[in-house]
Amino acid sequence: MRFQLSSLLAGLLASVVSAQEDPVQTGPFNLHIKGKEGSSIDGYAGSCHAGAAIEGLCYNAGPLPTGNSFEYYFNASSYTVVDDVPVGKLIWKLPYNGGEATVDQSLALQFTVNSNVAAAMFGIGSYSSDIGFDKDSKFFSWAYLDDSTFEAGKAPFPSGNGTAYYQWYVISFCLVGD
Repeated sequence: MRFQLSSLLAGLLASVVSAQEDPVQTGPFNLHIKGKEGSSIDGYAGSCHAGAAIEGLCYNAGPLPTGNSFEYYFNASSYTVVDDVPVGKLIWKLPYNGGEATVDQSLALQFTVNSNVAAAMFGIGSYSSDIGFDKDSKFFSWAYLDDSTFEAGKAPFPSGNGTAYYQWYVISFCLVGD
């Protein structure tokens, strides 16, 4: 009987492990940023230096520049699907060793407690945010919780259905020195 039980458990474990898929990576592709109708915003996202092995997601107006800074990848698995499209990680490949090698950095939304804004940052080993691209190739973040439904004194309960969020804003600034 012990042999049969252990064989059953090993079989179940093997089926669970085999059911998990490795993420599928697509790319490279570019992130085209267009404003609402009538807006002059029309450019591309590029990875820009923000610290030691940390890059921001920066806006570059005009035509698509060339180079690794404007090439992204999407790692998706079949685990999470929102509105019939897969959710996953946005990846930028940080070059090192003179550009001969790269290391994957995933996008994370970095929140500040005194603001309702999050900065999009790439880093190594940092928390990453799940995102997706809808059927029209529009970029979204998602969540199971809708904080507009929270009630004071009650713990929030996830809906079980992911909701896509498209509230993106471009903030551009330039520091000019001598």
